[in-house]
Amino acid sequence: MPSRARRRCTASGCPGFAGTSGRCEQHEIPRPRPQPKPRPSSTALGYDYRWRKKSEAYLRANPTCVACGRPSQHTDHIDGDRTNWEPDNLQPLCLSCHSRKTATHDGGFGNRRTPR
Repeated sequence: MPSRARRRCTASGCPGFAGTSGRCEQHEIPRPRPQPKPRPSSTALGYDYRWRKKSEAYLRANPTCVACGRPSQHTDHIDGDRTNWEPDNLQPLCLSCHSRKTATHDGGFGNRRTPR
């Protein structure tokens, strides 16, 4: 089976053949890959053993999502303050509702935080 003809380098006046980037080895433009910032651990963010135990107990006592009624998976801080563990500041949410709230209200995914 015949293969496709090789393409010429896109650099002006270059007679060389292009690689996968559209340029020959001589005209290839090195592009450094951006390094992602290391994400802090949950413990570094303040969610330690005590929080995990409190969250598990809260979810056992409140098994359904307050937004949609599905089984809850996350204990959410209503005001977004992760240091405020008061029961009236917590709400059980499923993964979908928690992700939506984080994205729209808590400054998640690069969005601005909305004031409460």
